Amino acid sequence: MALTVRCAGCGTRTDGVFCPQCGRPLADRRRERRAWLVAGLVAVAAVAVVTLMVRRGAPAPVVPAMGSAAGGTGAVAAQPDLATLAPAERFAWLFDRMMRAGPEGDSATVGRLAPLALAAYGQLDSLDADTRFHAALIDIQIGNFAGARALADTIEARDPGHLFGPIIVGALAKLEGDSAGFTRALARFRQRADGELARGDRPEYTEHATLLNEVRNAAETK
Repeated sequence: MALTVRCAGCGTRTDGVFCPQCGRPLADRRRERRAWLVAGLVAVAAVAVVTLMVRRGAPAPVVPAMGSAAGGTGAVAAQPDLATLAPAERFAWLFDRMMRAGPEGDSATVGRLAPLALAAYGQLDSLDADTRFHAALIDIQIGNFAGARALADTIEARDPGHLFGPIIVGALAKLEGDSAGFTRALARFRQRADGELARGDRPEYTEHATLLNEVRNAAETK
């Protein structure tokens, strides 16, 4: 059984880095380091740190956030008035900002924005595999592995054969030290890859093409 701690703010017990209820950072630097391992996926481009783990077969070093789709470092945009944004826009902005903050080790920003991002996710009128994938990455970043696993299960149920399910499951297995589960997730990804990537009705595959190519290369060499 995983070691849990009680949040000093709201009393919720968790084995994560941040309280899944109120987002308060928890005092465990080892778990905080664990959260950054999968925090590098920036919307619309960039290889996630989880991909580096898959490719190297070991925890990856923290990598800098990408300032733009073309790479490089850029200043973080000023926070908009979130109350004026539609839930989808709010969730997209918060997700992007959290994915930039994680690799920078900015735990204060992650802890502050996580509850807002998950609240925005809960207000969305419609959900697809891409949105669930982003929510799962947020859950992983704050240590809510059960929530991420549930989202992977939902992707499997709603979008059978989708490639994001095995990626989430593989990341969780790696972080939990489950080498057998990690190998199974890669095998499942490999079995699906050719057929799924040939589909024309999953635009999220184009958005995350670099990520998928990296995972595919890892799965084929595992």
